[in-house]
Amino acid sequence: MYWSPRPLVLIFILIMFNILAKQNLSQNVKRLDIRAEGLVAKLRPGQFVAVMPDRFSRRIPFSVFEVDWRRKCVSIVFEEKDAETRKMGEMKINDTLFAVSGPFGEPLAIEKKGTVVCVGEGLGLASLVGLCRAMKQVGNKVFGIAGFDSRKSSILENQMRLNCTKFYVMYKDGMHERKGDVLMSFKRLVDEIAVDEVYVDVSSGMMRDICRVAADKGLKTVLNLMPLVQSRSSFFETDHLMLGGKRYYPAVDGVMLNSSLVDLKELEIMLNSTKEYAECRRKEDASWQRPSAFARLRKLVWG
Repeated sequence: MYWSPRPLVLIFILIMFNILAKQNLSQNVKRLDIRAEGLVAKLRPGQFVAVMPDRFSRRIPFSVFEVDWRRKCVSIVFEEKDAETRKMGEMKINDTLFAVSGPFGEPLAIEKKGTVVCVGEGLGLASLVGLCRAMKQVGNKVFGIAGFDSRKSSILENQMRLNCTKFYVMYKDGMHERKGDVLMSFKRLVDEIAVDEVYVDVSSGMMRDICRVAADKGLKTVLNLMPLVQSRSSFFETDHLMLGGKRYYPAVDGVMLNSSLVDLKELEIMLNSTKEYAECRRKEDASWQRPSAFARLRKLVWG
């Protein structure tokens, strides 16, 4: 009996995760639209996916920026900050990623709450655009606040404007619109209107300040812990982190957690420690790539 490998080839083609579109949002920030038919119907706001550029890389978690039902693809936005994300950034349209798995985490409850405020800085807006859209569609008033260092570093600003009832932008250099940080706009906003829920995706220090203001007003605050999950290279190997004295399973509990469940001081220490580790690794890689004194002398003599 003759056995044909064609069925296996067809199955492989069906589960290929090829890149349908690519966009450079800034110098080191890119957007990829990835064909993932099996994930489109399952993804909900608040969940995330894990991407493997090739078979030798680790699974990197990413918040889902957008889901396109017509093209059956998911969009992610990421910064090129290590070897694996740089490898993803160098990939071209129609290139194939090794795997895209998910969805992971508990989805957020998308229902009519009243007035919702979404606060993000820089790349943190990637997790808030879809959330703002979903909250607005069910009848909520959505107020968005975005913060950037400068106009040049601004990303996803237009997408946030389209999906918010009212949108505020803050620039630290004061060259465009308002000068200051997101905390200034947030304080002013909660003093002027009644807010029912707050979603935050900012740096650890700003997160602590916003949670303090929200706690004084008695507001429910949901934090995005994706930066912490991404910084842990052993995320899928150990499957849990110790947070607030309890085991935290990102793949199960999700990355959007109520601020009452998170020890913000411990969170800031964990984020800063991973940044210091990444900086040490970057310096170590740079020192290995720097030519030795003998190599420079040989190039000087022999060209």
